[in-house]
Order: sequence, then C-alpha cells, then structure tokens
Amino acid sequence: MAKNKPLALDTLSLRSLKQKEFQMFYSRDDRDKLKNENVHLSAYYDMYFALREQQDSYKESIEIPTVNEEAIKQQIFEGKPLLGNCAIDLTSLPILFMDLFNVYVRYTKMKSDDAITAIEELKPDLVAVLEEFLFQKGVTQMQSLQADLIPAEILVFLIKNTLTPLVEKYSEYIGSSIDLDSWENGCCPVCGHLPGLAELRKTPSGRQRFLFCSLCHTPWPFQRLKCPYCDNVEDKETEYISFPDEENYRVDVCNSCKTYIKTVLNNNAGLSPVLLDWSSQNVDDSAIQKGYKRAASM
Repeated sequence: MAKNKPLALDTLSLRSLKQKEFQMFYSRDDRDKLKNENVHLSAYYDMYFALREQQDSYKESIEIPTVNEEAIKQQIFEGKPLLGNCAIDLTSLPILFMDLFNVYVRYTKMKSDDAITAIEELKPDLVAVLEEFLFQKGVTQMQSLQADLIPAEILVFLIKNTLTPLVEKYSEYIGSSIDLDSWENGCCPVCGHLPGLAELRKTPSGRQRFLFCSLCHTPWPFQRLKCPYCDNVEDKETEYISFPDEENYRVDVCNSCKTYIKTVLNNNAGLSPVLLDWSSQNVDDSAIQKGYKRAASM
C-alpha cells in the first residue's frame, strides 16, 4: 500500500476519543434540555434514546474473545479493517432487531400489524442478511427478503442499528491496539464501512479532521482535503460549502465523485455522532439540492 505522510494525533489518543464517543451519558435533565432547545427535533431525540437503551442493554451481554494485538497492528498497517477476518456470532441479533423494530413502530406512523407480519416473515433469514451487510457482501439477501410493507431505507436503518452495539463493543475492546498513524483509508479501520460524518476538532496544532464510521461510530483522523470516498486529493476537485444560517455545520464536497460528507464545526452541546447527524437534515437537503449525493449516513 502506498504510504503518505502519517497523520499525527497530537495529544489526542484513540482511547480518549472512543471514551468520548461511546460513553456519552445523557441524564434526564440533559434530555429535557435538548428537547426544549430543539422542540422540532424532540421526536427524533425520544426515538434515539429509546433505541440506545435497547442497544446498550444488549451491548452489556456481549463477550469479546481474546485478540492478538500484534496481529491487529499488522492488519492495520496493511490497510485491512479489523473485523474482516473475525468470526463473529450474530445468532442472537434477531432478538435485538425485533426490539428495535418495536421502538421504531412506536415512534413512527408505520402500520404496526402489517409491518410486524412482514418482519416476522423475514426473521428466519435475518442472520444471513445481517452478515451480508456487516461484511459488505452485497445486498442480494436483503433484496430477496424485502417486503412491500418494509421499504428498503427502513430495513437498512434497522439492520444498521442492530449491528451497531456489537461492532461498537469490538471497537471499544480493540481500540487501544489500533495505530491510527498507519491508517490512511477512507473506510473504518474497525469494520470497514464508510464514514457518515466528519468533524473539525480543535487540537494544539490547529483544527484536525476526524471521520466517524457510519456503522460502529469509530472516529479516526483523516487528511483535510482528501475525499474519503474516492481518495481524490486534487484541490480543484474538493471544496466545502458553508451556509449563512448554519454555523455548526458545513459540507465537504468532491466534484470528482459528486459526493459530500457533512462536517461538524462546533459540537458545543456534546452530542453523539448520530444526534449530530439527525439534528442537521437541513444541511443534507441543501447539499442534495446542489447536485451532490451522500455515500453514507449515521
């Protein structure tokens, strides 16, 4: 793999970053404050916290097998995501899938009886669908299982949220073994999925760009002017679009592959990556109206 100049993490370690992203705790007062400050998003917040409660409960029951730290370091150095060669047991996930589906039904206008019937028909093949999505083997299983009553975007939402606590747990467990200076790819070093969000964080040496995995939410540093989706580094092809009425976000766009990634400029409220994404749909609408497409979301 061609090597560029490695990115320095300054005083920020991956472990401290992971603690910030994965161990966010929102008290009842925190939740009420968020909802009062963003009344139009209160329904999103309610669903997020209900989903997160189910995910965290499942996450506590996960046992991660012992890992070989030297093998992990070598795999990262070679540019290979860590979970690519792991034997991961997904057999218990259909239960979580159903719990999350019930949360989704509760907070949306989906007709629950018909939807539940359709989902029940999918259950026998859910493990195969989850494995296909996790290891990015295509969407053959999902397409064959998709029912008219379950739109593709809802099925993907449920699959991602079912897999997230499992891959989060792996990321937390093996995080201290990851040398981010050896990772230069636009995909996640843990699970290999695309980033769904970026952030410009203040560091002692200036603003540093971090990407967030759309599946396991792992953060990693990345070049400021490089497109994470097509690896384009030409200045004339990459640029950003800011919005006069939005000081907390911008979009970084690539005119080569016509994709964009939403970038957080100020996270003063200390929101999780998912809430940051859900709270800024207006930014996505503006980017799409300008002709760009989104490669992945949180």
